[in-house]
Amino acid sequence: MSRSVDADPFVPAHSASKTRVNALMARTQGPRSAALDPRFRGGERSRCCQLICVDPAQVHEFWPHVASLIKAAMEKGRLSSFTDVEHAVRNGRALLWLAWNGETVKAAAVTELGNANGETFCTIVACGGHDRAQWLPLIARLEAYGRAQGCAAMRIYGRRGWRKLLPEYRTTRVLLEKTLARK
Repeated sequence: MSRSVDADPFVPAHSASKTRVNALMARTQGPRSAALDPRFRGGERSRCCQLICVDPAQVHEFWPHVASLIKAAMEKGRLSSFTDVEHAVRNGRALLWLAWNGETVKAAAVTELGNANGETFCTIVACGGHDRAQWLPLIARLEAYGRAQGCAAMRIYGRRGWRKLLPEYRTTRVLLEKTLARK
């Protein structure tokens, strides 16, 4: 069952392969696209995407098709284990989100809800894809999901480059790292 993204940003989906998604997306309520901010427009590649949250009960259908997007992002970021994120998604402790442009999955993201000092946070623990201009504005829908879950803030684990793309986000913590030589 799907629900309207505008009414509720949690929109379960049913499959991630292009053929399966095309067939099953026809059953969802009308397409929902994100309006692109002028700074993200980029010619013929600026086709809008809709955000789809994969129903945790059906994530096993999607994961094989989008795992490479998540894995590539996580390997670049080196902030957490792909295996741990995969288990969290497959066990329903984290949600898998897809940016779908009507023809293909352009990006995939994983969010987790967590608590710290009595507050709940929605964290994007991984996000990877192609043609970023098509899907970056969908972060507003992830924020709406976090807000609907009573989160105090949205957090992103990622590389430094995200700061330039998301100027409304501020750096609140620092990760310090020192390479240790093996003896």
